[in-house]
Amino acid sequence: MKKIVLTGGPCAGKTTVLEVLRREFAGKALVVPEVATMLLSGGFPLPGKDMEWSPKWQEVFQTAVLPVQIQLEAGYELVAAEKGAEILICDRGLLDGAAYTPGGVNAFCKKYGVDHSEALARYEAVLHLESLSVGDPDLYGKTNNTSRFEEAEEAVRLEYATREVWKGHPQWNLLTCKKGLEGKIAGAIEILKQKGGG
Repeated sequence: MKKIVLTGGPCAGKTTVLEVLRREFAGKALVVPEVATMLLSGGFPLPGKDMEWSPKWQEVFQTAVLPVQIQLEAGYELVAAEKGAEILICDRGLLDGAAYTPGGVNAFCKKYGVDHSEALARYEAVLHLESLSVGDPDLYGKTNNTSRFEEAEEAVRLEYATREVWKGHPQWNLLTCKKGLEGKIAGAIEILKQKGGG
Protein backbone atom coordinates (compact mmCIF):
# COMPACT_ATOMS: atom_id res chain seq x y z
CA MET A 1 0.00 0.00 0.00
CA LYS A 2 1.48 3.33 -1.07
CA LYS A 3 0.92 6.14 1.41
CA ILE A 4 1.32 9.74 0.32
CA VAL A 5 1.37 12.60 2.84
CA LEU A 6 -0.34 15.86 1.96
CA THR A 7 0.96 18.54 4.30
CA GLY A 8 1.80 22.23 4.57
CA GLY A 9 1.45 25.21 6.84
CA PRO A 10 -1.93 26.68 7.78
CA CYS A 11 -4.10 27.93 4.90
CA ALA A 12 -2.24 26.03 2.18
CA GLY A 13 -5.30 24.66 0.36
CA LYS A 14 -5.17 21.10 1.69
CA THR A 15 -8.93 20.71 2.00
CA THR A 16 -9.57 21.85 -1.57
CA VAL A 17 -6.71 19.81 -3.03
CA LEU A 18 -7.88 16.71 -1.17
CA GLU A 19 -11.41 17.08 -2.54
CA VAL A 20 -10.07 17.26 -6.09
CA LEU A 21 -7.76 14.28 -5.54
CA ARG A 22 -10.63 12.29 -4.02
CA ARG A 23 -12.64 12.79 -7.23
CA GLU A 24 -9.72 12.47 -9.65
CA PHE A 25 -8.51 9.17 -8.20
CA ALA A 26 -11.85 7.70 -7.14
CA GLY A 27 -11.50 3.94 -6.77
CA LYS A 28 -7.70 4.14 -6.93
CA ALA A 29 -6.98 6.19 -3.80
CA LEU A 30 -8.54 6.81 -0.40
CA VAL A 31 -8.10 9.90 1.76
CA VAL A 32 -7.13 9.42 5.40
CA PRO A 33 -8.61 12.39 7.32
CA GLU A 34 -6.49 14.74 9.42
CA VAL A 35 -6.36 13.48 12.99
CA ALA A 36 -5.78 16.93 14.55
CA THR A 37 -8.91 18.35 12.91
CA MET A 38 -10.92 15.26 13.87
CA LEU A 39 -9.97 15.68 17.51
CA LEU A 40 -10.39 19.46 17.64
CA SER A 41 -13.77 19.39 15.90
CA GLY A 42 -14.84 16.37 17.96
CA GLY A 43 -14.59 17.92 21.39
CA PHE A 44 -10.89 18.10 22.29
CA PRO A 45 -10.33 21.41 24.17
CA LEU A 46 -9.54 24.12 21.62
CA PRO A 47 -6.99 26.88 22.27
CA GLY A 48 -8.53 30.30 21.92
CA LYS A 49 -11.98 28.93 22.72
CA ASP A 50 -11.81 26.65 25.74
CA MET A 51 -8.44 27.75 27.07
CA GLU A 52 -5.23 29.52 26.15
CA TRP A 53 -2.63 27.62 24.17
CA SER A 54 0.27 26.34 26.28
CA PRO A 55 3.17 23.91 25.83
CA LYS A 56 1.35 21.52 28.20
CA TRP A 57 -1.77 21.63 26.02
CA GLN A 58 0.38 20.91 22.94
CA GLU A 59 1.97 17.92 24.70
CA VAL A 60 -1.38 16.46 25.77
CA PHE A 61 -2.80 17.02 22.30
CA GLN A 62 0.15 15.44 20.49
CA THR A 63 0.04 12.45 22.83
CA ALA A 64 -3.55 11.93 21.65
CA VAL A 65 -2.76 12.47 17.94
CA LEU A 66 0.07 9.95 17.48
CA PRO A 67 -1.69 6.66 18.32
CA VAL A 68 -4.82 7.74 16.47
CA GLN A 69 -2.71 8.61 13.38
CA ILE A 70 -1.07 5.17 13.39
CA GLN A 71 -4.32 3.25 13.84
CA LEU A 72 -6.31 5.42 11.44
CA GLU A 73 -3.78 4.75 8.69
CA ALA A 74 -3.94 1.02 9.52
CA GLY A 75 -7.73 1.10 9.38
CA TYR A 76 -7.73 2.81 6.00
CA GLU A 77 -5.22 0.26 4.71
CA LEU A 78 -7.82 -2.42 5.50
CA VAL A 79 -10.53 -0.47 3.67
CA ALA A 80 -8.24 0.14 0.69
CA ALA A 81 -7.37 -3.56 0.45
CA GLU A 82 -11.05 -4.48 0.47
CA LYS A 83 -11.95 -1.87 -2.15
CA GLY A 84 -8.93 -2.48 -4.38
CA ALA A 85 -7.43 0.99 -3.89
CA GLU A 86 -3.65 1.19 -4.17
CA ILE A 87 -2.88 4.58 -2.64
CA LEU A 88 -3.69 6.24 0.68
CA ILE A 89 -3.52 10.03 0.66
CA CYS A 90 -2.88 11.03 4.28
CA ASP A 91 -4.10 14.46 5.33
CA ARG A 92 -0.90 15.06 7.31
CA GLY A 93 1.41 12.31 8.49
CA LEU A 94 3.06 10.97 11.61
CA LEU A 95 5.75 13.66 11.78
CA ASP A 96 3.55 16.74 11.32
CA GLY A 97 3.27 17.22 15.07
CA ALA A 98 7.01 17.92 15.18
CA ALA A 99 6.37 21.32 13.60
CA TYR A 100 4.34 22.21 16.70
CA THR A 101 6.87 20.79 19.18
CA PRO A 102 9.55 23.05 20.70
CA GLY A 103 12.91 21.72 19.52
CA GLY A 104 11.54 20.39 16.25
CA VAL A 105 11.77 16.88 14.90
CA ASN A 106 14.58 15.67 17.17
CA ALA A 107 12.77 16.75 20.33
CA PHE A 108 9.49 15.35 18.98
CA CYS A 109 10.96 11.93 18.21
CA LYS A 110 12.69 11.71 21.58
CA LYS A 111 9.65 12.89 23.55
CA TYR A 112 7.15 10.57 21.86
CA GLY A 113 9.38 7.58 21.09
CA VAL A 114 9.19 7.98 17.30
CA ASP A 115 11.96 6.61 15.06
CA HIS A 116 12.55 9.41 12.54
CA SER A 117 13.81 7.16 9.74
CA GLU A 118 10.93 4.72 10.18
CA ALA A 119 8.41 7.57 10.24
CA LEU A 120 9.75 8.94 6.94
CA ALA A 121 9.82 5.45 5.42
CA ARG A 122 6.09 4.96 6.17
CA TYR A 123 5.31 7.20 3.20
CA GLU A 124 6.06 6.87 -0.50
CA ALA A 125 6.10 10.65 -1.03
CA VAL A 126 5.33 13.94 0.69
CA LEU A 127 3.36 16.68 -1.08
CA HIS A 128 3.95 19.95 0.75
CA LEU A 129 1.50 22.73 -0.12
CA GLU A 130 2.96 26.15 0.62
CA SER A 131 0.94 28.23 3.09
CA LEU A 132 -0.58 31.47 1.87
CA SER A 133 1.04 33.07 4.92
CA VAL A 134 4.34 32.74 3.00
CA GLY A 135 3.32 32.50 -0.66
CA ASP A 136 0.60 35.18 -0.74
CA PRO A 137 0.21 36.82 2.70
CA ASP A 138 -2.62 39.15 1.62
CA LEU A 139 -4.85 36.11 1.08
CA TYR A 140 -4.05 34.41 4.38
CA GLY A 141 -7.10 33.97 6.60
CA LYS A 142 -8.77 31.72 9.12
CA THR A 143 -12.31 31.68 7.72
CA ASN A 144 -12.28 28.29 5.95
CA ASN A 145 -11.32 26.11 8.92
CA THR A 146 -13.08 26.66 12.24
CA SER A 147 -10.39 24.62 14.02
CA ARG A 148 -7.60 26.96 12.83
CA PHE A 149 -6.30 29.25 15.54
CA GLU A 150 -2.96 30.50 14.16
CA GLU A 151 -2.35 34.16 13.42
CA ALA A 152 -0.33 35.03 10.30
CA GLU A 153 3.05 35.29 12.06
CA GLU A 154 2.59 31.89 13.69
CA ALA A 155 1.41 30.42 10.36
CA VAL A 156 4.69 31.53 8.74
CA ARG A 157 6.67 29.85 11.50
CA LEU A 158 4.64 26.66 11.14
CA GLU A 159 5.09 26.65 7.36
CA TYR A 160 8.88 26.63 7.69
CA ALA A 161 8.81 24.24 10.65
CA THR A 162 6.71 21.78 8.61
CA ARG A 163 9.16 22.03 5.71
CA GLU A 164 12.01 21.27 8.11
CA VAL A 165 10.20 18.21 9.45
CA TRP A 166 9.60 16.60 6.06
CA LYS A 167 12.39 17.85 3.80
CA GLY A 168 14.56 14.86 4.71
CA HIS A 169 12.16 12.60 2.81
CA PRO A 170 13.66 11.51 -0.53
CA GLN A 171 10.37 12.26 -2.29
CA TRP A 172 9.54 15.63 -0.66
CA ASN A 173 7.77 17.88 -3.16
CA LEU A 174 7.12 21.59 -2.48
CA LEU A 175 4.06 22.87 -4.36
CA THR A 176 4.29 26.65 -4.13
CA CYS A 177 1.68 29.40 -4.43
CA LYS A 178 3.29 30.77 -7.63
CA LYS A 179 0.68 29.21 -9.94
CA GLY A 180 -2.14 29.54 -7.45
CA LEU A 181 -4.31 26.77 -6.12
CA GLU A 182 -4.78 25.36 -9.61
CA GLY A 183 -1.01 24.93 -9.89
CA LYS A 184 -0.91 23.05 -6.60
CA ILE A 185 -3.74 20.80 -7.75
CA ALA A 186 -2.07 20.08 -11.10
CA GLY A 187 1.23 19.31 -9.37
CA ALA A 188 -0.41 16.96 -6.87
CA ILE A 189 -2.30 15.11 -9.63
CA GLU A 190 0.86 14.68 -11.66
CA ILE A 191 2.85 13.28 -8.74
CA LEU A 192 0.05 10.85 -7.80
CA LYS A 193 -0.12 9.63 -11.39
CA GLN A 194 3.62 8.99 -11.28
CA LYS A 195 3.11 6.98 -8.09
CA GLY A 196 0.65 4.67 -9.79
CA GLY A 197 -2.63 6.48 -9.32
CA GLY A 198 -3.22 7.06 -13.00
